[in-house]
Amino acid sequence: MTNTADNTEKKNRLLSLDVFRGLTIMAMIVANSPNTYGELSHAYWDGIHFADLIFPFFILIVGVAISLGFKNIHADSPNLKPVLQKVWKRTCIMFALGLVVNLFYTHFEQVRILGVLQRIALVYLVCCYLAVYCSVRTIIKTGIALLVLYWLFVLFVPAPGLPAGHLERGENIINWFDRFMPGMLWRGEWDPEGLLSTFPSVVTGIMGMLIGRIIIAAKGELSDAVMHLFLFGFLTFCAGCVWSLGFPFIKQIWSSSFVLATGGIGAMILAVMVWYTDIKGHRAGTAIPVIFGANAITAYVLHVIIEKCLDWEIAGTSVHAAWVEWSLQAGFSEFASATTWVVMFVGICFIPVYWLYRKQIFIKI
Repeated sequence: MTNTADNTEKKNRLLSLDVFRGLTIMAMIVANSPNTYGELSHAYWDGIHFADLIFPFFILIVGVAISLGFKNIHADSPNLKPVLQKVWKRTCIMFALGLVVNLFYTHFEQVRILGVLQRIALVYLVCCYLAVYCSVRTIIKTGIALLVLYWLFVLFVPAPGLPAGHLERGENIINWFDRFMPGMLWRGEWDPEGLLSTFPSVVTGIMGMLIGRIIIAAKGELSDAVMHLFLFGFLTFCAGCVWSLGFPFIKQIWSSSFVLATGGIGAMILAVMVWYTDIKGHRAGTAIPVIFGANAITAYVLHVIIEKCLDWEIAGTSVHAAWVEWSLQAGFSEFASATTWVVMFVGICFIPVYWLYRKQIFIKI
């Protein structure tokens, strides 16, 4: 569906949220680029690298948008039915789009059922219903309960052949459940966007909702919002660090400590962006992120298509392989070759979203 921009809506939007969304999409493209390695890539298992922040940040943004969009919607609203119909429509379209994206990696009969867009869709659905039917206190209790119960499940429920609390890569109760999923699994026998790890990812969405509530409660006093956002982020980050002593940061099972730490980092970053763009009015460095953020889902899908096209072999080689060979022969170091490729890849992905932005075309689900 294609919509033109609405001037009134723009006036009421936080530029910082658009910039945060755009930077997150740009970071996702960088992390998913071929040759990305080191701290820019995902942690092998435990720990938090740059790439491990990206997916939680995107879900966090979804939660913020839900709070801002549903601030006048509640269980007794006369227009609730069409709103929920739209929620279900968006969920189904996003889930189906995720399946389409997964087809680029395998055959139809082995298509991966879960994935990035599918997880976002499920979190969006659950958080929308929480926003409509639950008070803030109930939402907080739900989030805490999900994180604690998930931790206790991992701690006390053993997988067949493994002791309870075992947390090795691919050898734990969360990854064991993935084997019952039909179709392709991203890691062969388990999936980082598996079924059980979707539950704590809902809490990342809830944290985004709470961030949105903090912004709403500020009633336009953005300096207060910045202070409260930073405090919220710092406290949840510290709580995550403490929890990591017993339940490590593991993005690929979305551990409870990982939820709190990444959500806290996201809240603090958003606080800085609110201060920089919405309070101080600075615009330097925001143009490209805003353009990417205006068509975030489109940019995500396009970057997968473009990546596959650049890796498509013709006459025994691909554009990407040819670049690697040429750059190394030209005297580039591996780091310089990979970095230059990532910059070019982001630039190529920018062309279609820039064209859409110039035409004031915003593809929304």
